[in-house]
Amino acid sequence: MLRGTVALGHTRVVFKPHPAAPVSWSRALEQEAELLGAELTVLDSPVIAEVVYERTRPALVVGAFSTALLTAATFYGIPVARVGTEELLAALTPYQNSNRVPVTIVDALLPALEDREAVTSWRLPGEERVRAELSGLVTAVGFAMQPQIYPGLRAAAEEYLAAHPAPASSPYFRRRRLTSLALPGALPGQLDFIPRNATVRRIARQAVAWKRGAGRRLPGVRSARG
Repeated sequence: MLRGTVALGHTRVVFKPHPAAPVSWSRALEQEAELLGAELTVLDSPVIAEVVYERTRPALVVGAFSTALLTAATFYGIPVARVGTEELLAALTPYQNSNRVPVTIVDALLPALEDREAVTSWRLPGEERVRAELSGLVTAVGFAMQPQIYPGLRAAAEEYLAAHPAPASSPYFRRRRLTSLALPGALPGQLDFIPRNATVRRIARQAVAWKRGAGRRLPGVRSARG
């Protein structure tokens, strides 16, 4: 984060750590700033980001998923950039972690810090573009997170994933998750035998879930793997 910020020409940096972040993180950044020839100020006082925007009017705000990123762009007109979002999405556990949606939105919407051209040219998209680019993605992620709570989102999730095949390296969807939910993008061959019938596929998913549950409950029982 610090290297990318300095690479864009910003040599005076204010770092606002999360309240739960260890002090060692700030110390490491201070040492890195010294090596890069940058002036780093660690803002460890209990002040919200919006107050910092009002008082300092920064030239750029960098982060991973804080709503303060979108606040900076929307209400203060401050340029923003994302960093570390793909790594964070991969690290979030369980999959239904509530932070997954805001991180997904930031990753899909904001420019990457290492892409100088994207950062300098990025503008806050209008409502129509946001709806076109994010609505389907967020719906699919939401269903994959909580299929039992939002079963009505299945059709929309299937439609989005069929139109936007998720690569194996997708930061938004895990292949095993898609496979367990019988969604497009599942592991090859895992669901080829199931007819394209909603009822049959639902029963098959329930059978797989029951089998896994039985395997956990009965000693010595293992799931068969091809």
